[in-house]
Amino acid sequence: MNTIKVLGYTYTVQQTKPPEGIPSDSFGGCDFANGTIYCSKDIPRDLQESTLLHEIIEALNYHLELGLKHPQITALESGLYQVLKDNGIISSDRLTFLTTSND
Repeated sequence: MNTIKVLGYTYTVQQTKPPEGIPSDSFGGCDFANGTIYCSKDIPRDLQESTLLHEIIEALNYHLELGLKHPQITALESGLYQVLKDNGIISSDRLTFLTTSND
């Protein structure tokens, strides 16, 4: 089982479609009550990575009560993902638990 820690909270990362209650057009979602981050397996690797980062920011927003709106979270994810990806901080060998439906 793949887990990550966010501010001391353990989240299980599941590569499935998000459950009901999370918009069906989303690539992922975060269930704070159950400590689960959902990330679609049916999208390209770079979208999985950015989706995971997006959901981590959602968890930070929730636990720190930052009050960020979704467009702000999306903007942070886009900017951070570019910096982390282009500088080799996010790479396939570091996020080995992410797989695509082609794997």
